[in-house]
Amino acid sequence: MSKSKGLDSLIEATIKGLREKSDFSSRWCEHYTEDCVEKLKDYAHKSEDCGQTCEFCQTFKWAIDRAKHYEKNLGIGWEDVLASWEEDRNYWYMNYYQGSNQREIKSGKTKVFENIDEFRKSVGNEGFRCPSCGSITSDPYKCGDCDWKVFGLLGDLGKGIFVYIKDEIRGQTIFMPVAWEIADSIHDNPELLEVQG
Repeated sequence: MSKSKGLDSLIEATIKGLREKSDFSSRWCEHYTEDCVEKLKDYAHKSEDCGQTCEFCQTFKWAIDRAKHYEKNLGIGWEDVLASWEEDRNYWYMNYYQGSNQREIKSGKTKVFENIDEFRKSVGNEGFRCPSCGSITSDPYKCGDCDWKVFGLLGDLGKGIFVYIKDEIRGQTIFMPVAWEIADSIHDNPELLEVQG
């Protein structure tokens, strides 16, 4: 999806909700007119806020702001980030755009890699640590012992790490790789380097 089509797709979803008014009335905007298309574009490109607080537009603004947060922290154009999200989105944008799906890029909570090969080398073959029972699993998303899952509400509890692959413009939450635990342990305790190495 081209980057302009990503923005167009999100605007279309927002305007559809504003026009149809088929959802809860608290989400509607009493100030909606056909000029709102241009107001949404102005917010995306110039950060000009229309001043309205309807839930449809707030979700649109949140998505734009989060894409710009990614641009600032990853050096990837916000329109490219948004296009990637819109390409992946296969359900209502009001449910899709939220902190559990488009995680904040945070030091200590996010690992960024240039490409998938760099990620795979970093992870190695040691497996992934289940944050619930502590067992090691080959699956980065679901524990075979206790059935803990990294996605959905369980993932929102902060049990896992957000990984972003820049050349794919994709991110996801996974269980902590055991290789990273070992690397962190050595970093925090340099004397272990002699014992381990």
